Amino acid sequence: MSNNCSTTLQIKAGQLTINVDHARRPLDELLAFASRQNHKRGYLFVSKVLGKHWPVSPQQMRATYDELATLTGPGPVTYVVGMAETATGLGAGVADSLSRLQPDAVYYQHTTRHQLDQPLWLSLDEAHSHAVDHLLYQPQADCLAGISAAERLVLVDDEISTGRTLKLLVERLLPRLPALKEVVVVSLVSWLDDDKRAPYLELPHPVRFISLLDGRFSFSPDPACQARLPDDVDADSCTLPSRTDLGRCGIRMPYQGALPDISSHPAMTIIGNGEHLYLPFLVAEQHARNGSEVLFQSTTRSPIQLGDAIRSKTAFAIDDRPVRHYAYNLADQNRQLSLLLEDDQQYAAHGLAQILAQHALYQPPVQQADSQQVKPHVE
Repeated sequence: MSNNCSTTLQIKAGQLTINVDHARRPLDELLAFASRQNHKRGYLFVSKVLGKHWPVSPQQMRATYDELATLTGPGPVTYVVGMAETATGLGAGVADSLSRLQPDAVYYQHTTRHQLDQPLWLSLDEAHSHAVDHLLYQPQADCLAGISAAERLVLVDDEISTGRTLKLLVERLLPRLPALKEVVVVSLVSWLDDDKRAPYLELPHPVRFISLLDGRFSFSPDPACQARLPDDVDADSCTLPSRTDLGRCGIRMPYQGALPDISSHPAMTIIGNGEHLYLPFLVAEQHARNGSEVLFQSTTRSPIQLGDAIRSKTAFAIDDRPVRHYAYNLADQNRQLSLLLEDDQQYAAHGLAQILAQHALYQPPVQQADSQQVKPHVE
């Protein structure tokens, strides 16, 4: 374990000073750094193990899931909640690995920015985000009873800066979890000092914090960098047909359904899309087990400046709206590329699918997994 080190980094948006208090892995193994196109928060911690903005092997991702699950430990019936957009896959992976450690059931759900024609449990905002509020829908009937009986709540996010959003989520879930006895807050990186953890002591249940790195940081913005959100930023909730069987409405872990069929290649890049990360990760893991050299990454709605940890940036439309999503650091050199979307009908309008179709080694899925889709609910 690495402890008590400090480093100062210059990024386009300004200067970051990182003080590591405790780390199970070195800082440069977990994080790189970049600059947002967002006046609310100029800096970005780019995870090297998440499979979002930085391509990573599914073996590394599973090792991270296993490590966080082991630190959480086996326990009673557990309800795991991952935070959209970035941590939907991380939360699912931790829940998946945890379900292989304990005999009692593990249920997974993630907050979403997709509109579903389902009963809404709660919503909450994320103050620094450019996007719409987090939505958490009532779990479907096959999960609702088990989740309601959960004795342990595990909240998963990739990075925790203030803890405000997660504490608010706990408070709003408490009335729906009458059997709850413990809360566990899991993250790759935590910047919570004692003062920021203190509000959790007000909760009626004990709270544990688990992370791979704990520390503090400060940021001095560069006045010359006047970043602002682009005009084509996607700040709306998604109204495309959305799967409800992979976490938006609860799922018992691990996933037991079919996987999309993709032909193997010695070198592969599997690309998830937005919140749709868990199933593409399982596909990547399957091909890695079969001997392919696989990298995983995914698209995002977040606008980030080129430079620093962002070596390349591909912008594209996802439907007929004048908004853009992005793929960063796309690993395509001499690799078979496969983009996995939730719905077969989305490929025709998805700009990244059209871009990748020009690549000599593009391989769309032969057959999408059976899915439970619902029409979006629009007020």
